[in-house]
Amino acid sequence: MRKTTLILGLIILISAFLRFYQIDKNPRAMYGDSLTGVYDAYSILKTGHDQKGNFLPLVFSLGGGRPGGYIYASAPFVAIFGPNALASRMVSVLSGIGIVILLYLLGKKLLSEKAGLAIAGVAAINPWELSLSRGPFESHFALFLTLLGVYSFSRGFKNNFWFILFGLSFGLASQTYSTYRLTIPLLTALLLFFYLPTSDVGTRFKVMNYLKKPVLFVSIIFILVSTLLSVYSTVSRGSEDRFGIINIFQNQDIRTAISQKIRNERSLDSLPPAISNPLHTPHLELAGIVALNYIQNFLPDFLFLHGDGQVRHNPAEMGGFFWVDILFLIIGLVYLYKSDKKLLAYLFGWILIAPSATGLVGGPHALRSSLLLPPLLILTGIGLSRLLSIKNKFSPVIIALLATLFLIQFVYLVDRFYFVAPQKNARFWSYPAKEAVTLALKNQQKFDYIILSNDIDNMEFAYPAYAKLDPILVIRQNQHPATLGEFKFFKYDNVYIGSLPNTRVAEFIKNLPGSVLYIGSDKEQQFLENYSLIRGFDTLPDLVVTATKVEPEL
Repeated sequence: MRKTTLILGLIILISAFLRFYQIDKNPRAMYGDSLTGVYDAYSILKTGHDQKGNFLPLVFSLGGGRPGGYIYASAPFVAIFGPNALASRMVSVLSGIGIVILLYLLGKKLLSEKAGLAIAGVAAINPWELSLSRGPFESHFALFLTLLGVYSFSRGFKNNFWFILFGLSFGLASQTYSTYRLTIPLLTALLLFFYLPTSDVGTRFKVMNYLKKPVLFVSIIFILVSTLLSVYSTVSRGSEDRFGIINIFQNQDIRTAISQKIRNERSLDSLPPAISNPLHTPHLELAGIVALNYIQNFLPDFLFLHGDGQVRHNPAEMGGFFWVDILFLIIGLVYLYKSDKKLLAYLFGWILIAPSATGLVGGPHALRSSLLLPPLLILTGIGLSRLLSIKNKFSPVIIALLATLFLIQFVYLVDRFYFVAPQKNARFWSYPAKEAVTLALKNQQKFDYIILSNDIDNMEFAYPAYAKLDPILVIRQNQHPATLGEFKFFKYDNVYIGSLPNTRVAEFIKNLPGSVLYIGSDKEQQFLENYSLIRGFDTLPDLVVTATKVEPEL
């Protein structure tokens, strides 16, 4: 017992170190969803309204209408640290550590203490899980809640408290990330089926007995109501616009490409139209796209080679699992096939459910496909545990070879993750907007006008957060923007945030009475005179700065 406690403690310490190390500096800044989310939490704390003026919303209109779970969970950390990067990431960091602990508990419950330790160890250093832990991702918090719900369900048959926690966890997960609205009900059904009481009577009778447990029945009803409420809130508050952009059924580019393909193939098909036309339809093409999107989640390119190609949630630009994990997965599958087919079927069901929503909106994606992580980590951990338990003359050599291969890839991960990615990916995290805010605040007392161009990515969201503006001012500007000349701006004291026609920027600055500091994107330099460039970590220009009458402090 003491040895187990020491090993588990070491695993938790390693997971905490990897997740907390320089978390306030890596990533270098906050991107759009992070900025709007952390400031919405700040605004809720100060006023009870989001920055658009909505009172305690379930769905937040900025960020495309995201569910509110992550924002409300972040509020205590925003109260402590303010609307900054640390506060925005704390829920996700703690979720990562919590997932490691829950996987240990679930592995111990389903298999053995040794298996639980191996699963937790694999999760602590897994590239995919680590990447999700370092960013303010709603899907990661939803994953923690889901895993908490799964573990609570497994404990509920001996204590009703756990069934209550199961219902709350699953219900909150559906209020935290959009794709979980579909997967949570499916995973609930899978849990009910997996834990059906063993009996000689028919399945229908067993299910009825199952639902006669009042606490469990109420929990399931709560999950369904929460999921339906989340869907209703999304549609009624306008975030269907975001879904309309990303889902393949309404994506105009996809529909146009399909229409052109169908017309071309029908014109080339030599079969009679009565036969050929039904073979070339939008429905079949869409079904093929959904199937391809779904299958790609299980391919080596996503899982082991390159990941999803999104540097925000794959900063090391590698697969979600180490190469040695392939062997551990195979061993885990073989072991469960021989020893526990019911558990294997349950994990397979989970794996098949996980990317079901992802297929509707695109290819494999580290956030939307995150529900894949727990079953794959469990299988990998089982394989590692079984390999370590084998004792023969070849075991030390095999383990040494695998350890060497792992260390090579782990060193590569650490280098890219902690020492290359922060600089390389700074622009993807809207670092130029952070630089622009720093410049504006440094020079605010020197100029009559400071204009921040909205051509800088996420500028209008960055200034309120980094400057810690009073939310009442932000709400007022969001509802009734100010004007400067003939153009609309968000105005905070002498700082104006907005867009100007490129060909009129220089003239507009000259005609303003008083001293002016203009900070724009590097693309605007061709329209300005007497400008300076602020260069990024890669020496490419991040910002262009020009001023009248007063020399700015750069």
